[in-house]
Amino acid sequence: MRKTLATIAAIAAFTAPFAHADSSPITVGMTYDSALLQTEDGAREVLASLEAQAVEACTYASPILGTPKLDSTCRDELITKSVDEIRRLSLQEGTEAAYVFASVDTATEAPAQ
Repeated sequence: MRKTLATIAAIAAFTAPFAHADSSPITVGMTYDSALLQTEDGAREVLASLEAQAVEACTYASPILGTPKLDSTCRDELITKSVDEIRRLSLQEGTEAAYVFASVDTATEAPAQ
């Protein structure tokens, strides 16, 4: 069964390098196959899919050159909120969220270099 995490809202700061524009809230629908969460390999596949969806949602055209730019803060927030929502749903359903999602806690807390 495919589930949609449609209530995920993230603050994306799509700003030009020369300007400090205000952040704009966006809503992004993230989808995953809940049946894959039964195994660690399936959970890895779900996490990879969420990461790919977040990269796609948080990539924008550079205002100067028009080249694609990735807002890594937006990406990290979407992944974190998606995993938090999966954990919340797992708790409600009385199931255990996959161990693989523990890596998200440390991966998104590290500062980007």
